[in-house]
Amino acid sequence: AEKGHRLQGKIVNVLVMGAGAVGSVAGGLLSGAGHRVHLVGRDPHMGAIRLRPLAIGGIWGEHRARDLEVHTEASQVPRKPFDLVLITTKTYDTGTATDEVLPLVGDDTLVASLQNGVGNVESIADRVGAERALGARVMFGAEVVEPGRVEVTVQGGDLMLGSPTGAVPLPRIGELARVFSQAGISAQATDQITGFLWGKLLYSCALNALSALLGVNYGKLQETEATRSIIWDVIVEIFAVAAEHRVELSWPRPEDFRDLLFGELVPATAAHMASMHADLKAGKRTEILSLNGAIARMGEEVGVPTPASSLLTRLICARESLGAREGLRARDQGSTDHLIE
Repeated sequence: AEKGHRLQGKIVNVLVMGAGAVGSVAGGLLSGAGHRVHLVGRDPHMGAIRLRPLAIGGIWGEHRARDLEVHTEASQVPRKPFDLVLITTKTYDTGTATDEVLPLVGDDTLVASLQNGVGNVESIADRVGAERALGARVMFGAEVVEPGRVEVTVQGGDLMLGSPTGAVPLPRIGELARVFSQAGISAQATDQITGFLWGKLLYSCALNALSALLGVNYGKLQETEATRSIIWDVIVEIFAVAAEHRVELSWPRPEDFRDLLFGELVPATAAHMASMHADLKAGKRTEILSLNGAIARMGEEVGVPTPASSLLTRLICARESLGAREGLRARDQGSTDHLIE
């Protein structure tokens, strides 16, 4: 297809800010569908893509993205408004990343968070306006297996796109969902994105920290009563915090989500291990403060005890600190983004 062709009546020029594994998959497939795509990421991954087409493999088949524009700083991107900006950085970099792309955001630009945790869309909206900010529930995992090659490792559901405030019209979000779907990333628009984001948060908080601390995959976590009971405690805490914050979850009772988690979600991703484990091994900062740490913080705000989430947060933070002191593997060598978490 001709680059920049009109799809659903709109030319789609895309900027991916923080192009690790998931960002590279999204940008590469959108480029392959005929859209103009710029990636902002780190070397050596960006350097490899300059020399040869980005290779995308794994469960979605083999693809080559040949027409990507790659950069290591947002300041290198040509100063023109984009139709779509995808923020795919770690959660703790959301504010800085959004600030860096502000010169590339025009009146009609949509800025979407394809990230873990909560608070990302709100941070983006504070900077670009609620009428441009979108949340995305991402349920696929990807890995940079070597510079210039990423693989999709697992998928647990469609990409869900929505505006938490309703400031972006649903038909416009539906148009964007079709753009993703036609590129090979099955997507849907929703007017209930907050519920989907909290559903993802439930999944992530229940599994990630335990997987990282114990060094086991998700399937192993439901094999012992001890780990199942910790997971149950986290689920109950999140339901209680959500209720006090007037967040409407997709399940009426914690038991309903527990049955879904152990009956369907964990079996579907049983071999998957939290990328938080790789972050700890590499001495990198994790996203725990946007996951279990966020639940602990929001619980404290409304007087809801969250002992399980608080303890898991403290343990991960301790591991981060110890890993940094011990000088574990150098930072920023390779990239693994498992946004199914």
